[in-house]
Amino acid sequence: MNQGLNRLFYRETVRGSGISDGKVVRRSGGVGVYAHIRVAVRPLNRGQGTVFAWNAGLSFPSRFVSAVAQGVEDAMNAGELAGLQITDVHTSIEDGSYHDTDSTAKSFREAVEMATREALRQAQPIILEAWSLVTISVPEDLVVAIQNSVRLHGGEINASPLEVLPPPVLATVPASLVHGLIAELLEISEGRASISTVIDGFRPRVDPPDTIEQWVAKR
Repeated sequence: MNQGLNRLFYRETVRGSGISDGKVVRRSGGVGVYAHIRVAVRPLNRGQGTVFAWNAGLSFPSRFVSAVAQGVEDAMNAGELAGLQITDVHTSIEDGSYHDTDSTAKSFREAVEMATREALRQAQPIILEAWSLVTISVPEDLVVAIQNSVRLHGGEINASPLEVLPPPVLATVPASLVHGLIAELLEISEGRASISTVIDGFRPRVDPPDTIEQWVAKR
């Protein structure tokens, strides 16, 4: 059993689009509470982060804008699959309605978080995994052993620059496995390997999560 995905190396995003209405209508201590908002989400290209757009005009007073933005942020930080931060998603406030006396910033924050999370569920959320670019310089007689170790750690061998002699081993490896790879490479090379790594973006993770407890390390 996976003991938990380290939040440093994983994110969530969406593959499709979704739109949902969030509505809060109740009475609390004899006082009415009301808020209604419509939220749409769609995917962005990898590495674009998150975009917040307002297309609701004056469907409700501008004094609630800050609360609405915070509600979207709350939903993005909570995630939908495994409690991971959501990225590469465009979120748009499309419409809404309010009551002169029953609407509050708190009710709008609650309504927009509800709507955003439902829109994200509709939009086919997936897990993203960080990958690292690893550069390994070793004596030529160790290259094959080094490449085999990279593959055993789920990595891929990339083409090396021809102008560098001897050419280094270039690989992309899941970022969560890099430290283990480095330790093994040092053992194989008896400390003669020179290794550098850098995060090289996120890719969809093949294995989907089951529950937050199984897949996400609490940080």
